[in-house]
Amino acid sequence: MAERSTNTIDSLLFNLTVAIQPARRAWIPVASMGMAGTGLSAPLATVLVLVWRSGPRVPQSVIAVELGVNPAAIVRTLDQGQALGLLTRRDVLEDRRVKEIKLLPKGVRLAKDMEKTLAMLRRRLIEDLSHEDIETATRVLRTLELRSVALIKVERKT
Repeated sequence: MAERSTNTIDSLLFNLTVAIQPARRAWIPVASMGMAGTGLSAPLATVLVLVWRSGPRVPQSVIAVELGVNPAAIVRTLDQGQALGLLTRRDVLEDRRVKEIKLLPKGVRLAKDMEKTLAMLRRRLIEDLSHEDIETATRVLRTLELRSVALIKVERKT
């Protein structure tokens, strides 16, 4: 998509927001390359990494939110992970409606290996950017995320 040439605030904001999806689309295959050596499906590899980052015990709903899916939508993926001895899923004693995911040693090892590969890929792609640029980009994207979520909540109430 072509960038707008003027530097008005609307043009700058337009350029920022339209750059998000193409960057995501470009990163996903790169991240998949980092997980490909495991022999796992991309959804299962992603779940392992997300649980590792969030762990040690993570509610299934938290992982579903990170993936942008309904918690029921990842049941088959979690079943595959259990069958391969990578993770366990159990009811939370305080609330049996909540399922908690925990990585088993083999899942931890794979997640750590994938994280190392992903870190190497990130460095390869963007390590030449200044720390300040990376921090600014992260802050701007997180601000957009938080404000978008807040706006949706307000709009749903009205």
